[in-house]
Amino acid sequence: MKPIRILVADDHAVIRDGFHTILSTDKDIEVTAVAKDGTEALVQLKQHKPDVALLDWDMPGINGMEVMQKAIEEELRSSFIILSSYHDDQLAIEAFKKGANGFLLKNKEAENIILTVKGCAKGKLVFPAESAAGLRRSLIIKHNNIFSSLSEAEDEVLACVAEGMKNKEIAESLYLSEGTVRNYISSLYKKLKVKTRSEAISLYKSRHY
Repeated sequence: MKPIRILVADDHAVIRDGFHTILSTDKDIEVTAVAKDGTEALVQLKQHKPDVALLDWDMPGINGMEVMQKAIEEELRSSFIILSSYHDDQLAIEAFKKGANGFLLKNKEAENIILTVKGCAKGKLVFPAESAAGLRRSLIIKHNNIFSSLSEAEDEVLACVAEGMKNKEIAESLYLSEGTVRNYISSLYKKLKVKTRSEAISLYKSRHY
């Protein structure tokens, strides 16, 4: 299996080197490029076409969010993770709305960083648990009237699926049993004519962004 090819873009050398070191410890990951600012990140994205790009949102000049938007406009097919030094619900929601697959705090443990990268490489949405409620509200609001065949409950479950939540997490969040969640997922798959979580998420994002 080919390794997941990574770009790390951050204006602080310590952060770049730290992420490079952490990610390089995993045999399934290869850091193919690094960048010290947004302009260089765009060049590296075009040249290396990484599977996943980790972009510091607060880089000088072109920030990470702007790099991501320009890359999406130019149809550079990477998954994007926005990096931040601190937790901010609004920033995480903005990152999602603009096309990010993940939002990652720089002080997270190595295992969490690696799992986030691998999840995003598979097309999952990976955001901090602290942002879950705000993201879900945002998703549900934007989701209204897009899939008219879905019930309100199915809307909520699909929004949670799009967040990358597991069935148990969805059940706890919406105060449902896991069996009920499975039934809703099965029903919405049939209505949307998809077979997997990844297909449902892709369809969801294609209708919104």
